[in-house]
Order: sequence, then structure tokens, then C-alpha cells
Amino acid sequence: MLTNHLNLEVYPRALLAVIALAAASHPAWSLNPRRALTQYTRTVWTQEHGLPQDTVRAIAQTKDGYLWIGTDEGLAQFDGYDFVVFNKENGALPSNSVAALWAAKDGSLWIGTLGGLTRYRSGKFTTFTKKDGLDDTSVNSITEDPSGAIWVVAGVYLNRFQDGKFTNYSPRQGLPIQALRTVYCGPDGSIYVAGFGGVVRHEGNRFVSVLGSGGDIAVSLLEDRHGNLWAGGGFGLLTRSPKGDLRRYTVQDGLPDNYIRSLWEDRDGNLWAGTDGGLARLEDGRFVSRPLASSDERDWVRCIYEDTEGNLWVGMNSGLNRLRNDLFSMYGEAEGLPSDEPTTVYQDHRGRIWVGFHDSGLVQLVDGKPVRVYTQKDGLPSNEIFSIRENRDGDLLIAARGGPSRLHDGYFVNPVMRDPLNRRVAFDYLQDRAGRLWVASPNGVSELEGNRPHTVIPGGSQLNNDAVVLCETRDGSLWAGTYSEGLWRRNDQGQLRLYTVADGLSSNQIRSLVEGTDGTLWIGTFGGGLDALRNGQFFHVTARDGLLSDNVSHIEDDGQGTLWLSTTRGICRIRKQDIWDLVSGKIRAITPVNYGVADGLRSAQCAPGYPTSSGGTRSSDGRLWFPTSRGLAVLDPREGPATVVAPVVHLLEVTVDGRPTSIANGARLAPGNGRMQFRYAGIYLSGPERVRYSYRLEGLDGEWVSSVARRVTNYNSLPHGQYRFTVRAAVPNGPSGETSFAFQLLPHFYETAWFRYLCGVLAAAGIWGLYNLRLRQIRQRFSLVLEERGRLAREIHDTLAQGFVGISSQLDAVALTLNGHVDVARKHLDLARKMVRHSLTEARRSVMDLRASALEGHDLPAALSQAAHQWTAGSAVQVRVDVEGESRPLPEETEQHLLRIAQEAVTNAVKHARASQVSIHLEMASRELSLRVADNGRGFEQDEAFSEVGGHFGLLGMRERAERLGGELRLHSEPGHGTEVAVTVPIS
Repeated sequence: MLTNHLNLEVYPRALLAVIALAAASHPAWSLNPRRALTQYTRTVWTQEHGLPQDTVRAIAQTKDGYLWIGTDEGLAQFDGYDFVVFNKENGALPSNSVAALWAAKDGSLWIGTLGGLTRYRSGKFTTFTKKDGLDDTSVNSITEDPSGAIWVVAGVYLNRFQDGKFTNYSPRQGLPIQALRTVYCGPDGSIYVAGFGGVVRHEGNRFVSVLGSGGDIAVSLLEDRHGNLWAGGGFGLLTRSPKGDLRRYTVQDGLPDNYIRSLWEDRDGNLWAGTDGGLARLEDGRFVSRPLASSDERDWVRCIYEDTEGNLWVGMNSGLNRLRNDLFSMYGEAEGLPSDEPTTVYQDHRGRIWVGFHDSGLVQLVDGKPVRVYTQKDGLPSNEIFSIRENRDGDLLIAARGGPSRLHDGYFVNPVMRDPLNRRVAFDYLQDRAGRLWVASPNGVSELEGNRPHTVIPGGSQLNNDAVVLCETRDGSLWAGTYSEGLWRRNDQGQLRLYTVADGLSSNQIRSLVEGTDGTLWIGTFGGGLDALRNGQFFHVTARDGLLSDNVSHIEDDGQGTLWLSTTRGICRIRKQDIWDLVSGKIRAITPVNYGVADGLRSAQCAPGYPTSSGGTRSSDGRLWFPTSRGLAVLDPREGPATVVAPVVHLLEVTVDGRPTSIANGARLAPGNGRMQFRYAGIYLSGPERVRYSYRLEGLDGEWVSSVARRVTNYNSLPHGQYRFTVRAAVPNGPSGETSFAFQLLPHFYETAWFRYLCGVLAAAGIWGLYNLRLRQIRQRFSLVLEERGRLAREIHDTLAQGFVGISSQLDAVALTLNGHVDVARKHLDLARKMVRHSLTEARRSVMDLRASALEGHDLPAALSQAAHQWTAGSAVQVRVDVEGESRPLPEETEQHLLRIAQEAVTNAVKHARASQVSIHLEMASRELSLRVADNGRGFEQDEAFSEVGGHFGLLGMRERAERLGGELRLHSEPGHGTEVAVTVPIS
């Protein structure tokens, strides 16, 4: 993108300065006709900046704010930042050559190409060709009448499209024009058609000739607000008044070229003509163009278009041009001044504006144009001017590099300054209220008595000591600022005092001195910003406090409570009340309004003189004048306050987890990681770099978030829910526009209500299951306790009870033998003691592990053989133990239970059966083990043998032990025939 004020310079979009406006911004009306063409800010976009091609054939702006550009390589949509290209390759157009564009009232865009007529509406392209009723696919011109019908020049034919159908007009239907070139709808709705043979108007069902072309082809048409009809072509520009008067304009009337390709009337009634030699504007009956236009500016102008903000867009072979009004009017070489390097401006008592230059002397301006130029040839001591003032007689006092000078009646009087180092330069020249003349120079401050200088404030041999600026205050004091030695004061008594940073100055480099309306001395410094001397105390405002720059070369009080500061970074406007609020602590920083290149300045260097210059002024008409290093900048309050249109805001793209989503149909977004990006733009074609953005995501952000100029916003880890993203765009001190996007971020399945309900049900089921498991465990434990109690009962019955029975039998035997058989009694007592000890051991083991002592260190066959004799000890019963099969290790539980079953069966035989013989038979097979205990006792009826009622706990215990081993217990007994107990258990 190229921006031009006088000559083209490159300003990359990424480096455009961000300038805040408060007093004014770009007007929403047409280009100011009082300005020269050179004073509009010209910006150029080419293929380098994103245009599909440099030749711009058509321009239009749709209701959504987008600017559309037709080229030979496709259609470009422009939002002020970027170009989006549509062409044949991406399926949007039937041909890449776009010759005509029309933005319809319904918001659609009509596109004329070499391949047919295309309509763009609601994001969709629809193409019409011959098969749809179009006479020819080569569309050269498009317009719309008040009824909404679209008129098209296709080839050499005229077509009207309405209600989805084409109506065709040709010479065969009475159209008296050959080789049609353009169709135009006038302000009253009349349809005009031009081509070879002149211009005709459609009236009812016929065409009426209104203007001839002298045998040439008319290619452009316009009817202005006064009813004048303009037709342009190779013959120049022909106009027909409402009365029928004709006039032709050619290069003799100021046109840069006789071939007129485009015409436009802006909203203020200015007529613009696009020619093969550049752009021209009609002023007072004559066309004007840029007198020093470069070759690219004298290129073919193919189309002209004014947008809703008042900018004029010009399509040329060399690119897309924008002409824009800016806050400042610039004057330089292009406007007729002798130089682009002014240093000082002054208005005399007669209202004349005088400008001093760095290299071109002294110039008198009238209406912005030089009427008199004075140089050394005319008697000036030098062509480099530092300051201009006036004495009480109306003579100009000029400080120049060659010394002071007084202009009287067109002649210069040049006093000679005496300097030991032969330095003749004068930086300031002033006459005080008493009529004394003072000169600021490297030698200090001198008073001129006649033409003889007298040094009052000493200077020195170094630049630091140079006196560079003078000021007289209402108390009669003379103030002199030095280059870098501080500030001198000479009071009305002639006393001198030097103020430096030790006295409160922010810097010793003084560049400007101005007394305010309230008596405050305002001091512009280099390196220290703005100082104020009030009631004997210095106050400071620097860049840290919000000032644009610490280098202030000139101060101008506009008399309305505002100071205008010329700095090395632009112009700064600051309210004096803000300064006093700052120094009093009411506010922490000031918010000045700053102006730079974006506001029309050709350079932001507004301190052009070296080592100093007196700077600008405020003229009697209120205009403010500022010298810059590239011309004289003028702010004219008569142009009125500018109105600003609100930017048209568009949400360009929404991506969810890196994937673009449809903005139109994206109200319900699938669950993901919650990463969302919003890309947006506020269309403000006058200055997109001025647009400031803020946004808010309702449902997350409580307040608006400012993103300044950033046009993309990211959110991470958004939870599911309902949201509305709203973005707002505004130009400083202008209205704002906004757009929003409501959407629902759907939850993951594990975040849904049904999943939570299911989890609740599962949790309840789990708790119920755990409860039942716990209950089962408790029951199992209780059954284990009961089982253990039963086991203990069996163990006690099989061990302790049977042992105590044996002891009881031995004691009975002792009692029967005490009658004299002492030896026999002792033998029974000894046996009883052994049985007691054995029973005690069995009791301890039952308590500890309930393992039979006979199994300690023995397998089951050995334990049976050993224990069987203990069980029958003290009785006449004979016991025999037989083992069949190969002996092998058995589970401990199996051995324990089988030993107890055998013990119970033998004990029953000894105690109850009155048997004389007991046999124990153990058979060990490969998969099962059999134990059989038989006696020859008296037997019994076994009907209720396993009933608890009968008290047969021993039999019950034997069966339970067999069942615990997964085996079976069989009992066989008959009265008088003995008893047999058989147990079979499986073994692995």
C-alpha cells in the first residue's frame, strides 16, 4: 500500500502509526473542494499488496461495507485490511476478466465478466449466460433502475433482468445505438444508453436520442444534480444542459487527456473525470489535475467510486487509489511553495501570512499560494530563516542565519552583529513594549541601539551558550532560552537571573517560550518535555505523564484552554486544565490528542529548524500553522467538526479446536477441547488502522475486553454451555458498530444430564451391591462362627470329653480295687495321670490349631496306628489297623477330619457297644480314600442315629466332617450284630 501526499512513499500496513483522534476524524462527506488535488492523501494498493492484478476496471461497495474491485484476474473483496480474491479457478466466476460491478439495493452484487453475468448474494455466486436469456456473455456495463430491475450491456445488446427473466433490446427492436458501451440510470430513474452513435434515453417502449457523439463512441455517462447530462469518450467530454445547450471540454479546458473513460459526481456536487491522462476535477468551469503528477498518476483512469465515508476510489492501470480528506491541509512544492522545508510562520497586523524556509528565504502567502518570494537576491542576509516577528511600525523583524533583518516597504535593513568569532547568525529578533530591539544569537542577547548591538546577556564560544528564543511577559521581564545552558530572565530593573535544572527546570535545552493568558510562562524544552513557570515554581509534563514527546520545539495557545505543541514525533494537543490536574495529583496521567502522518501530515517531524526555529502560529481566522520537515501543515476550524461513520463489523471466521465452523449454521458446536478462535474486522475504509476493537464472551467475560487493533481473539478450555461472542469496533470519538455470534458448546457425553443420571443410578446400584456384599460377608462370617462353634463342640467331644470319660473309667477302676489291691490301683492312677496329661495337650491344641497331637510328625496311617491304642487303653478291646494302597501326603484338613472320625467311631465302640474287637481299615486309591471302622459290639437301631433329639452328637459330627471334605459317611448297625462306619472322600 502506498500513501502519497506529494510524492509516493511506502507505508507497510503492519507499520502504520496508531494515532488517537479526539478533536476530529475523517469526515463522512466528499473531498473538500477547497483543497488542491495534491492536498488529498493518496494511498495506492497494487498486486504487491494483495490485488489479483493492477488493472482495476470496476469498483463498487455493497451494503455490508465491503469494497469490491474488478480486475483482469478476478474479483477482490476488500475490508481495508486484506483482499479476498474470487475467480474462475475457485469456482466463483465464469471468467477472470471483470469489466463491470453494481451494488444493488437489495444488498447483492452484480458482476459483469467476459463469461456472463454473475450475482453474488448471501455468500453464493449465481451466473447467467445465453441459456438463461442473456444476449451475449461479454458484459461491459450494469446499472439498476428504481424498480430494482438490472440493466446490462452484453456485447452490443441491452438486456433488462427482472423477476428472474431477461428482456432483450437490440437495433432490431428499435434501439438506435450501434456497439453499445454503457448503460446509466439517472437521478430521476431514466435509463440512458451510450455507444457508437451517441446517447439515447429509454421512454416507455422506445428509445429517444438525447445527445450525439459526432461519429465517435461514448463510453461513460453521468447526469448531475442540476440536470446536466455528461457523456465522455474519445471526443473529450460533452455536456447537455436541461435547456439543450451543449458544451465540449477538451485538453484546452484543463483535461489531462481527451479520452474520458469514467465520470463521477460526489455528494458535494464536485464533478470528477477519469481520463487516459489521469484524474481531473471541474472547478469554476475548468478542469484541474495535478500539475506535477508522476507518470503513474497520469495513467488511465478506468473507474471512479465514492464510498459511504466520502473517500474517492480511483481504478487505474497501475492499481487501486484512494483519495482521502485529512485533518491537515499541507502546503509544499506541489502546491507552489518554493520548498518543502518551512521553519517558521507569522501573521502580521494586516493579516498577511509570512513563511520562512530553511533554504528558500521568505514567502508571503495568500489563500495558500505564494504571491511574493524574498531571497538573498532581494536583500535578505540569508535564505535560512529562524523567526519572523513585527515591530510597532508594521515592519517585519526577521532572524536569519546571516543576521537580523528588518523588512520595510519591500526593502531589507540588515544590522551588523559584532561577534568575536565573527558569528552573524540571529535566532530571534524582538521589539519589546518600550520599543527596544533585542537579538538572540550565539553571542547571547544583545540590545540594538540604532544599528549598534550591546550585549546584555552573555553568550559564549560554545553552541551550548547560544540564546535561541526570546519572550517578553506582561510584567516587563525579558526571557531568553539558551541552547543548553538554561533560561535567563532580565526583569524590568535590568537584573539578570539564570534558571537551570537546579532551580526546577526539567531540561536546560530551551526551544520555545510563550506567556499564557493567565500569566503562566510555558516553556518548551528538548529532553524535558513541557515546563510551566507559575508563581515562581516550575511544573513539568513529560512523556512519562502521557506527553507525545519530550522534545517540544514550539508552543501555541489557541485561547480556548488548549496548548498545541510541535514535537519531533508530531503535533500534540493538550488541555491546560489537565496539566494543572496532573501537577496537583488529581490525575495520574494526561490524555492528549496526537496527530501524525495518519492525520495528513507528510512528516511527523514538527521541529524542523536547526538548531532551532520559532515554529508556527495561530492566525486571526483561527487556523493553526505548523512547519514540518515536509511542508507546512494547516488546521482549519472553518471546515467544521468531522463526523465519523461507525465501522461495519463482520465476524470473518470462527474455528473450534482448529477447525473452521459455519458462522451461519454454527449455533450448536460439537464437544471438543474448548479451544475457540474468533477472527473479525471492522470496515472503516478511510483508515482501518484507526479502528479499535473490544469484545466480550457472554457466559464467561464479565466486562468488555479491549484488544486495541488486534483482530483475532482466542479462548481455551471453554466449558460447555450457552455463549454469545460480541465484538465492537469504533474509531476514537466516533460511534461504534458491533456484531455477535450466539452458540452452544455441546457437552461431552460424560458431561450430559443423562450420563450423570446414569452415573447416579450406577453409583446407587454399586452402593446397593456393596451393601449386599457386606451383608453376605457378615452372614458368611457368622456362619463361619457357627461352624467354628460346631467344630469346637466336635473337637471337645472327640478329645476332651472322651479323654475325661477315659479318666472317669480309670478312677472307677481305682475305686473298685481300693479294697486291698493297692498295686492295681496305683497302676490305674498312673494311667489316669497319663490320660489327664494327654487330654490337656489335646485341649491346648484344640484351642490353638485344633490339630490332633497324634498327627505331629506323622502321616495319617501312622497316626491311626498310634492313636488307636490310646483310644482303647484301659479296656479289654483289641484294635487292629490295616492300611491298603500306596501312602502319600494328604491335605492337613483331610488327615485331621479322618483321624477325628476314626477316634469318634472307636470311642463309641469302647464306650457304648461293649465290643471286644475293633478294626480300622484305611484304603488309599488314586482318586479317593476310604476309611472303615467296624466293631463286634451289640449294635443299635439306626433310624434316628443322626437326629439331635437322640443325643447322637458324635455321629452328627462325623457326618459333618465327611461333608466338609466333600465326601460321604455311611453307617451300618443292627442290634446284636455290631456297627460299621465307612467314610469315602475324594483326593487329588
